[in-house]
Amino acid sequence: MLRLLKFTLDLFDVPPVFELPPKAQPKPEPKPKPKLPRKAYKTESEQAALLLPSSDIFSHHQQASQQTRLAGHTVNYELLRSRRRTMTFSVSPAGLSVRAPFGMSQPSIESAVQEKGPWIVRKLSGMQQREERIAALKMDWQAGAQLAYLGGTLQVRVNPQASKHTLTKSEEAENKQVLTLALQQGASDKKIRDATKKWMQQEATQLYTARMNHYAAMLCVNWRTLTLTNANTRWGSAKADGSIRLHWRLMQFSPEVIDYVVAHELSHLRELNHSARFWAIVASVMPDYEVRQKQLKAQVLPPWE
Repeated sequence: MLRLLKFTLDLFDVPPVFELPPKAQPKPEPKPKPKLPRKAYKTESEQAALLLPSSDIFSHHQQASQQTRLAGHTVNYELLRSRRRTMTFSVSPAGLSVRAPFGMSQPSIESAVQEKGPWIVRKLSGMQQREERIAALKMDWQAGAQLAYLGGTLQVRVNPQASKHTLTKSEEAENKQVLTLALQQGASDKKIRDATKKWMQQEATQLYTARMNHYAAMLCVNWRTLTLTNANTRWGSAKADGSIRLHWRLMQFSPEVIDYVVAHELSHLRELNHSARFWAIVASVMPDYEVRQKQLKAQVLPPWE
C-alpha cells in the first residue's frame, strides 16, 4: 500500500525545468582611439634627427638641432641652453645660434625666433654676402700677392739675391708698396705666406706699441703687456691688469682704424664694459670714433691661407 501511494504521488510531481544556456552575446567592438593633434613642435632630439643640409636650406648651422621657416626661408639653427633668464641670438659665418633658458619650452622659443625673424634673415643674408666677397678675394701667393696694408696696397715679391726682407715704395702708384722677400725662386705658397706674416707681425709690434703709448698718455692709463692674436671674432681685448691683445692683421687696415682699436682697448682700462660712460671715454680722445668703427666693420679681409 505504501509503495502504491508513493508511485501515485510521483505522478503528480512537477518535472524539473531545463533552461537552455543564453546565447553568447557578441563582444562590442573597441571604440577607436581619438586621434591626437599632431605636435606643432618636435623635441630637440627629434629635430636633430631630421636636420640634414640640402640645396633648399637658406642657412644650415653645423651644430643645428632645430629647424624653422623665416620669411619663406628654411633655417637650421643651433639651440643652446643656459642658466640665463633671457634669450640671445647670434649670427656668424657658421649660421644662427640661439641661447635659451633651461626651463623655456620649445613653443616659446619658436615664437621668439619668429618675432626676431626679419632681423635674423637680414643678418644671415649679409653674412652670406660677406663670405662670398671673402672667397672672391682669395690671394694667389705664387702670382705675386697684393694685399691691403695700412690703407694702401702691398705687393709681395721674391728675390733670391736679397739678403733680407725689404719694404720699398712702388713706382706704379703712390699708395702702393713692395715687400721683397729674401727667398729662393719658386718658393712654395706656404713659405711666401709665412714669411709675409712674420714680417707683418714684426711691423705690427712696433706700430701698436707706439700708438698705445700715445693714447695711454691721453687716457691717463698704464698698459702692461702687448700680445698679438689671431682670433677669429675679435680685433682686440683688454684686461684690468693692463694686458692688451691686438690682432696682427689690423695692419691691413688704415692707420685711423688701428688707432680706433687701440683707443678702444685702452679705454677699457678705465671702464671694463660698453656702457655710455665707456663710449664717452673713447670720444674724449677720438671724437670721430663712430666713423672709424664703421670702417672697421665694412672692410673685408680675405682668408690668409
